[in-house]
Order: sequence, then structure tokens, then C-alpha cells
Amino acid sequence: MKTATKTFKKRSSEGPKEDRFISKILENLDQVKSGDWEAYADLSSLYPTNLFSNKRYSGINVLALMVDGMAKGFKSLKYATFKSISEAGGRLKKGSKGCLIEFFTFIYKDKETNRNYTLQEVIYLSPEQQKRVHKIACPKTYVVFNSELIENISEINFDIQEVDEPEAHEIEEKQNCENFVSMIQVNGNLKLKFALNEIAFYSPVFDFIQLPNREYFISSDKYYSTLFHEIIHWTGHTDRLARELKGHKDKESYSFEELVAEMGSMLICLQFGILGEFINSVRYLKGWATCNSQDRETAIRKAFTQSKKSKKYLENLQNK
Repeated sequence: MKTATKTFKKRSSEGPKEDRFISKILENLDQVKSGDWEAYADLSSLYPTNLFSNKRYSGINVLALMVDGMAKGFKSLKYATFKSISEAGGRLKKGSKGCLIEFFTFIYKDKETNRNYTLQEVIYLSPEQQKRVHKIACPKTYVVFNSELIENISEINFDIQEVDEPEAHEIEEKQNCENFVSMIQVNGNLKLKFALNEIAFYSPVFDFIQLPNREYFISSDKYYSTLFHEIIHWTGHTDRLARELKGHKDKESYSFEELVAEMGSMLICLQFGILGEFINSVRYLKGWATCNSQDRETAIRKAFTQSKKSKKYLENLQNK
């Protein structure tokens, strides 16, 4: 959908790390050709993992690494840092370019005394004491290289421990989606309705989500992807995160909100290991970016920030 033209100030090249992160994803998206999608239609056996630990990457890093693989034509999605590859005796091919990923480490600080706690110490605090602890997120970026860029991969030592990257969270089982949604219904008063039609929507006026009956969905992945998309819209209500939800009346805000919802849905699906709709989501992102090339980095960066904020809001409901 076309959006109204909007002018944004050009950001400095010395912007925050997240600017570079989003810019790199867009740069790789520009290189992906329409014919490349088919090779990634079935992701059941293909998922970005660490070359040495075999741990799956999670969240937005999955998007970054999959798009990197598509753009460069890699058949493997195993990655590792330069330091780990070197310690394993590996040599990168001349001119190799890595992919930027991000992780969050956390500082735990007492709100009253400013004392720093370790995570282990926080775990053993009483619930009342934990309320006094301020959790401060510290984003950190890493550059990782695809295993196909290692020219002597058959000679390297795969038994080394990957020490550069923090441990990624394990991908949840698909069944946990139901628990996730149930907690939003209980703690957030989410209202879900099902009907005998093919339309899924969120009504800001009446504050409910309506979906087609589950048997209308051709797969569980499509069902959960659609449900999470509408739940992200639900977080934008005035009583929650108060985003612009003008709908079709305002094409620009509608287009932006759709991008927020799609990116938010994709992040939640990746968290729970739901991959069936990933390619469709990336297609949507590429199409939106192409149609909004003038201000796309600023808009997508803002949408990414809002989608993460929405996901965090939903996660907070789980802890009530």
C-alpha cells in the first residue's frame, strides 16, 4: 500500500548500533531476488545456528542471518565470530564479509543504594527486594561469519567453546504459544472471537480480535502468525501503548501500523520456533521497504522499535 510522502532528517553515519543493524538488514534485502524465495520455502531443516555450540539464534538475529544467507546464496546457516573461527584454526576467504547481530546483556542495580547485583543474586532475592532492583538493558553487537566463508573448514577444531557470544535463549516449543496467548487473555483481558468467515481483524473501538475458525487456516503456523499479528495491533490501543490506529482512514499511519504488527508477529513466531510464515513476512518487509525507499530506514527503524516494545509489553503480562 502506498503511503504519503514524509520527509525525515538524514541521520549521521555515526548513529547508534541499532541504526547499523537495521541498515544492514535492508542492504541485504536489496540483494535478494524474487527467485531466491523458493530455496527457503521449507525451513524445517534450515535455521541459523552457532557453528561450534549448535545453539539456535533467536529473535531479530534470525531475520538478519536468514536474509544474509539469501543475499549471499549460502546453503548453510551456521555462523561464528572471527575470534572463534581463528581459535579453531580456521581461515576466512579473502574479502569475506560478516553479518551484524545483536544481544542484550543486563545490569541489575538497586534503585535506592545503586548497588550492583549479579543475576544469580537477583534470583535469590525476595519478591519485595526484587521490586527495588532496576534491570538495565545493554545492547551489544557482534559480527559473525557464515561457515561457507571458512576456506579450510575441514581442518578446524569443532570442539572449542564459543566464548564471544552470550548464550542464546532456547527456542520454545510450539505448544507454548497457547500458554502465551492464554496468559495475555487472563492478565491483559484480551478478547478473542471466532467467526465463520475468512477475515481476521482487530477492532480498536470495541477492543477485540476476531479470527476465522481455526479449521479455516491451512496450517498452525499460519494461524499463530495471524493471531500474533492481530495481538500486536491490540497492544496499540489507547489503554496500552497508545499508537495511531486510524485504520484505512489514514493510509500513512495504517501502513506503518501494519509494518509494526508484521514485524512484531515475526519476532514472536521466531521466539517460539514457528517458521512456516517467515518467508511471507520477509516478502512483506521487502515489499514495504521497496515502496517506501525514500524514508524506509527511519520508518522501519521506528517500526522495529515499536514492535519490540509491543513484544515486551506482552512478555510483561506473562509475569503478572
